[in-house]
Amino acid sequence: MDEEIIKNTKFNYSNFFKQNKFKLIWATALVIISVIVLLIFNEYKKTQDINISEKYNKAKILIEKNDPNKSLKLLEEIILKKNSFYSPSALNLIIDNNLVKDKEKVLIYFEKVISNSKLDLETKNLFIFKKTIYMGDAINENELLSNLKPIIQSNSLWKNTASDYIKKYYLSKGEFNKAKEFETSTK
Repeated sequence: MDEEIIKNTKFNYSNFFKQNKFKLIWATALVIISVIVLLIFNEYKKTQDINISEKYNKAKILIEKNDPNKSLKLLEEIILKKNSFYSPSALNLIIDNNLVKDKEKVLIYFEKVISNSKLDLETKNLFIFKKTIYMGDAINENELLSNLKPIIQSNSLWKNTASDYIKKYYLSKGEFNKAKEFETSTK
């Protein structure tokens, strides 16, 4: 009787493969197709990144050649691509070279860069801070606080810089008590 139990419990690979032949073929095909799709997707992303970098470099050359309209068009395309490196860099080029005179349009670019889900948190915080600075005197107190308080309340690298900016804002408005209150509340 013990021999029957041992014979019955012994795993038979031949029977297993015969019974699950189609399942194994489908599973193998699915794995192979998944690998191929992943390789194609990675190659596509690599090609896209190369194209974006080429556009960025072309835009920089056009700026040097004093062709701001063509360079602006390329930089706008880059911002819309939401690349984690080149989109913020494109916005920096637009601002540094004063390619757009309309502040509202630049603020829209800031929003597109900040809303990029591929950006890390510190880069987003930096661009929120840059946007606040870019707004300059046109910013009101509520907007300033709503932009910078999340940075100050986090452990961001930009926490102290944002805090100093708000203190200076209050000091420039002659609101010394608010500046002092703010200073003590952020320590």
